[in-house]
Amino acid sequence: MEAVLLSHRMMSPDEIYAEFSEMRIKHPQQEAAVAVFKKLRQRMITAPYAGQTAVKMFAGSQSGKTTTVEWYIEKFLVDEWLAAKALTAKTADEKAWLAKTAKLPRRELAKLQTIALHVELTGGTTMSSLMSDFLVALGDPEPYSGTYRQRRYRVEKALSERGYQIIFIDEIQHLKTPANTGPVSRTDDATEVQNTFKGWVKRWPIVFVGTQHAEKVVFEHQIATRSHKPIDFRPLHYGDAKGRKDFDDFCGRLSLKIVEHRILPERPRILVEGDVPLCLNIASKGRLGVVAIIVRNALENMVEGGHSQLTREHLATAVEDYSQEIKLCSYNPFRTGPIFIPSPEEYAKDVANDN
Repeated sequence: MEAVLLSHRMMSPDEIYAEFSEMRIKHPQQEAAVAVFKKLRQRMITAPYAGQTAVKMFAGSQSGKTTTVEWYIEKFLVDEWLAAKALTAKTADEKAWLAKTAKLPRRELAKLQTIALHVELTGGTTMSSLMSDFLVALGDPEPYSGTYRQRRYRVEKALSERGYQIIFIDEIQHLKTPANTGPVSRTDDATEVQNTFKGWVKRWPIVFVGTQHAEKVVFEHQIATRSHKPIDFRPLHYGDAKGRKDFDDFCGRLSLKIVEHRILPERPRILVEGDVPLCLNIASKGRLGVVAIIVRNALENMVEGGHSQLTREHLATAVEDYSQEIKLCSYNPFRTGPIFIPSPEEYAKDVANDN
């Protein structure tokens, strides 16, 4: 073991950041969400001409929703897409392209595959910009050209011709509707959005992903009759027995991933010992994505300070620089000790003054 320790090269903060961006850590909520994704897609495969199903996955920022979608595409769909391409590659050029393509990073392959479309909405999305966001995700060379109806035609044409089997619409809280906009002109725009999604969900299963603010998006209620029950992605509260176990398990898996990604030669056991998991739970409001950010920042603090072992001080500083900076937690449990655990209702808020 000593030889391994001596041969280990300490990563730079930038390298640590890059490694964390590649991490995919299983947890029960993620696995349950993926099971729903598979179910909706299988319905599409089995009954492609029947009306399809929508589902919402809403939770606070940095809960791991987007990472779950990315993990599903990278883990399951990339290989399936490559296998399908292998069956249809007949010419030497096609086979050469496939051999070269298969060597690309999983993230690049996730963008190339045509089984699932992952669309991230931009801020203040309207009907016009919605079509552009879809065209960007589809790789259209001119996503902002043409009228709204021309862009919608190009979107639907690409979705059909390429054979997409499920659509993920991320950051859905950015969608503008009468519930969160004032001008009358927005009302017609929002109605068009509602009608568009009602039409699309008849043809493709759609997963709506966003923060709890997306609950205010009225179009969601318009397709309730075609919706699967919501995917549970609520924060893991330490006062709940299952939430505590799932959270502790995540911390343990994260400590192992840090070794797997060669950030440290040995797992940082501090992440699973004493009151550290509880402190992480409070500082993150039970959001696994925030836990990863805190630990990543702590490791960067460790490296920048010239240390080789993760300590409580590194974690405390990371909480100050991130969780407290964005007002996610009201106090630093690593500094004062876990004085109290906020209520589940507090955990559900993005920031302290959220309503």
